[in-house]
Amino acid sequence: MLTVAAAAVGTAPLVAAGAARLSADASVGFRRDPFEIRDLPLGQRPYHSGVRLPIADPGTHDEHGVRMALLTGKLYDHPVGQAQYGINLLESYRVTGEQVYLRRAMAQAQRLIDRRVVHRYGWFYPYRFRHAMHRESDIYETPWYSMMAQGQAMSLFVRLAQILGQRTRWRQAADATFASYLIPPVAGRPWGVYVKGGLLWLEEYAHPTRVRGDQTYNGHIFSAFGLWDYWSLSRDARAERMLQGAITTARDVHHLVRTRGWRSRYCLTHRKDAGFYHTTHILQHSVLHAITGDPTFAGIMDLFYSDHPPRGVSGTVMLAPGTHVGYRFDATGAVLERKRISLPRGGEVTSSERHRVLRQAGTWYAVSDGSLRGYLVEEIPGRSYQIGRTAAIGYRIPRAAVVAVAPVKAYTIDPDGRMDSVAAGLAVGDRVTVDLRAVLNGTQHYRLASGAYAGHWVRLNTLRGAGVA
Repeated sequence: MLTVAAAAVGTAPLVAAGAARLSADASVGFRRDPFEIRDLPLGQRPYHSGVRLPIADPGTHDEHGVRMALLTGKLYDHPVGQAQYGINLLESYRVTGEQVYLRRAMAQAQRLIDRRVVHRYGWFYPYRFRHAMHRESDIYETPWYSMMAQGQAMSLFVRLAQILGQRTRWRQAADATFASYLIPPVAGRPWGVYVKGGLLWLEEYAHPTRVRGDQTYNGHIFSAFGLWDYWSLSRDARAERMLQGAITTARDVHHLVRTRGWRSRYCLTHRKDAGFYHTTHILQHSVLHAITGDPTFAGIMDLFYSDHPPRGVSGTVMLAPGTHVGYRFDATGAVLERKRISLPRGGEVTSSERHRVLRQAGTWYAVSDGSLRGYLVEEIPGRSYQIGRTAAIGYRIPRAAVVAVAPVKAYTIDPDGRMDSVAAGLAVGDRVTVDLRAVLNGTQHYRLASGAYAGHWVRLNTLRGAGVA
């Protein structure tokens, strides 16, 4: 029976007990490598942030301070938006201790509970607006469900339970949300977990009338983070097995998600370009590396980073004395226009973005001022490069590496981009760890995390990382 839940949250112990009795659950028959699942300190957990949100919420919200989606002039509940906002509010509460953040996070969580749908002891959080997948003809009529919403709601409930105590409605809500992961998929009923090609998928876009979905990569991994949160609270062996299965899927399909020399794919069903979600994919593998300790995920992180840099990188670009050429390209990467300038004394310009161009080699700066405004200039170390440290990605736990080239120079860099080097006493084959990758004055580097030169930078080709990269 499918019902819109209106009962008191006090019925949740019955929900948890019922979930334990589910016999034909969705966690059967998938490939699962026995990854170690680790406890993590606060700084390594999924969604960790030191950012303090503004008290006056600039996002769309209703009169109760609950995040909403405004579509065609009407406000709708948005489960992912509410769960994400709640998680970020708890991060702000952790940083500041200010009760307003905790109260507002509880309001997001309570809205999810109030709008829940109960199906076979599991709580689901419905979307009640029509959705056109990728703005095309694949229409999801209401209600439809998302395991990304399920996972992020579960993370929010778990973290409230960790703050306010296990004997609260938040732990009960976490248990009931985890039950939704155990329910086998049935067309026309709430579902989100299924096995395809022997792999366990946590489907961000579970079709409302058929057992199929988008196989959305970032949503699958975010849902897996919810399983990690629930395991960290409950130590439930079923959550651990499903998490291992979901992580196995993320590892085994990364080569299908990857596009060499370009942004990764958003999904496998429609094979759409990930756009800004490419950066999300990079950062998600940093978390998977921390959860498992498996260097494979740091390697995937590096592969994706090498294919296309993180978005949102801007700054000052140094142009050395001499001739420079700016380009304009069309959407296919074909050259539309060139502009050549001569700078006898060199100069500086502002870049609004550092990115790749489809079917073109190299990395490019989008120049936003000066005579090359509106053109792209290629990154060339020593000739045209963004000043200082930029495009940094951090490994949440140190990444193991081996010295591949010697002698090794270790660098420091100041905020103005001035670099100094020393000869590091490292030989080929020496083992080191790194905690950061970044571009220093146009050249890619790793930052050493251990040994006498911890905090110093070495060029990328100096080291060989463990894992797939």
